[in-house]
Amino acid sequence: LEASDCGHQTNFFAAKASTPGLRKLRPNLSHLQTSSARQYARSWLRGSQLQLNALDVEGFASFASFSVLTGAPIPLAMGGLFRRAEIVAAERAAEQLTEVDKIPESNGFDVMQLWPFRRADSAGMEQQSSDVLVDRDVPEPRDLMWAFPSFAVFLESPENTAPSSFPTWARWLCLATFWPGVIWYLYYKLLVEDDLRQYKGLGIGGSVVIIPFAIGLFVGVFGEFAFGALEGGLLDNPFSCAFYSAFAWIYLNQWFLYNKVNQLFEEEGRPAPLDPLGLFVPGWNFVTGIRQIHFLAEYWAIKRGEDPPRDAFAELFPFAKKPTLTFLELATTPALWFDLGAILG
Repeated sequence: LEASDCGHQTNFFAAKASTPGLRKLRPNLSHLQTSSARQYARSWLRGSQLQLNALDVEGFASFASFSVLTGAPIPLAMGGLFRRAEIVAAERAAEQLTEVDKIPESNGFDVMQLWPFRRADSAGMEQQSSDVLVDRDVPEPRDLMWAFPSFAVFLESPENTAPSSFPTWARWLCLATFWPGVIWYLYYKLLVEDDLRQYKGLGIGGSVVIIPFAIGLFVGVFGEFAFGALEGGLLDNPFSCAFYSAFAWIYLNQWFLYNKVNQLFEEEGRPAPLDPLGLFVPGWNFVTGIRQIHFLAEYWAIKRGEDPPRDAFAELFPFAKKPTLTFLELATTPALWFDLGAILG
């Protein structure tokens, strides 16, 4: 029986069961009602077209292909650009240092003025030898290279790039497939939310923000590959409900995060760097998210009393580090899009 017809069929049998000829149908009535309820529940759980059709060799191959094709291209492109910029920077530094030999020592010239591309480890040694007191109780600055460790795979010394304890093989794993990078980024999000909660009393903490999103994300992805659950409407089945609810939750908390970062800068007497409305504009939401990572890392570095970490992404993409930025300004200022001179030499 179709689920939509179950009520009519049940009423018919209930009305006729009092006659002697149909009295024998009365024992089957409860079974019919239970079966109908189960069938209706199963219909909603599976959705109108939901069938277990992808948990086989072909389905797993499709899932693996998706993971690689969606995970590898961007880190490969970014890693290649950063490596090229590193080579160009080293060549320029070598040429500039050659010129130092022609400068009389009596001028009191500081050689380090000609070395604008200091490596993270050398910068750290200079910091330790300075008189600046670093407050280790303040959260660690986590910049774009920290959030996306696969971007550093082609650098000369990836182990010296944030996060410093992240092994090179794990960076390659994040590059090779989609999910390790996603899991690491969710870990980054959890930490920055915890930092704001513990140090500044802002927000609800990383676990409350990230765990519901992670559960909804993975439930939805499983439902899509196992049943095609995301091909219908938002409320067609539990998988799609969980998936889209997770994104609604993370968007809401991302809005709060942008406002919290702006609040931190305004308390320091600096202009708010982020446009929270950018969250809802395709393309501009990517720019706003990148800037949030950069400026939050910069804030924590300043509070620790140290130089902001060298951010290879922000050096190549100037829009990431401009103190304030509007959509119109970005759209009409090509110089903010990409530093072409950093890779041309």
